[in-house]
Amino acid sequence: MTQTIEPLTDYIPKPGEYYEISPGILWIRMPLPFRLNHINLWLIEEVDGWVLIDSGINDDSTKAYWERIFNNVLKGKPITRLICTHAHPDHIGLGGWIQEKYGTKLLITREEWLFGRMVAAGNMKGEKSYYDYLLRIGCKQSELKDYEAHIATADQLYYDVPFQFERLRDGSEVKIAGKSWKVIVGLGHSQEHACLYCPELEVLIAGDQVLPKITPTIMVQAYEPQENPLLDFLESNKKLRGLPEFVVVLPSHNVPFTGLNVRLDQYIIHHMERLNVVLEACVKPLSGMEVSRFLFPQDLDLHGKFFAIGETMAHIKYLEYEGKLSCSSDRDGVERYIKA
Repeated sequence: MTQTIEPLTDYIPKPGEYYEISPGILWIRMPLPFRLNHINLWLIEEVDGWVLIDSGINDDSTKAYWERIFNNVLKGKPITRLICTHAHPDHIGLGGWIQEKYGTKLLITREEWLFGRMVAAGNMKGEKSYYDYLLRIGCKQSELKDYEAHIATADQLYYDVPFQFERLRDGSEVKIAGKSWKVIVGLGHSQEHACLYCPELEVLIAGDQVLPKITPTIMVQAYEPQENPLLDFLESNKKLRGLPEFVVVLPSHNVPFTGLNVRLDQYIIHHMERLNVVLEACVKPLSGMEVSRFLFPQDLDLHGKFFAIGETMAHIKYLEYEGKLSCSSDRDGVERYIKA
């Protein structure tokens, strides 16, 4: 087995440019207005058009870079299909815009389509439900509006999510440029994340499920507070173990690489270490917010704090379902966790 993670190339395309990373697969990198400042997208040419995997976020700079690609790369052909790995805005934010231009067909799993439609329509802006959840996990009253603001503006990152779609299912196949790509659904990072694997090319388009340098965000969400996404993530990743040793992984962030199984092993080690930090902290009753300061002691901006508490609750829930933490509520309704 490969003992290291090896980048496929040192070259990184600039926004609006492309690089042929694997035969017939063009790598495009678009900017993001976050600390994680880019996303990788993939274009594959067919006889009558192009297939695009993921779209980038809804902002003017990304649209301008796409216009450059439309004019200089597509050879006058339309984007006939947009395959979205999942419905986070950097992956589907411009889906509706691209569809308006080309009549593009959207391919996505059903749960991701539903989630994307819900967020893009502004249906996540329920202050009370978020406030109730945040108070239960130990958020201060003075910080509620800051945390809720992160959700309240999420719909602005989507141009639109197309009304119709073709459903991707775990184990199904999609034909692209005459080659078969198998859909492998991963869980934990999002509702029903689709990876695409081509046996002929030995290429895995991994989306956010497998990244070479950072770990995918695994969060408990306010709308599903009893979920166990970390277990879902670790269990669903087992489906990737049977791929060839030297499969080329095309991730949505950082650079394409080889060493898939090594990376999957690193995820297990990383999360087991984080679980131990939580257990060691909970020798006395602590709220989720208090535990998050053990997992994330560094200074974080609001964006980072939002993800930190979600990640913390994912580790807490994993241990609670394992029977290693017990939960009780204090007189203010704050849930506190202690080592069982």
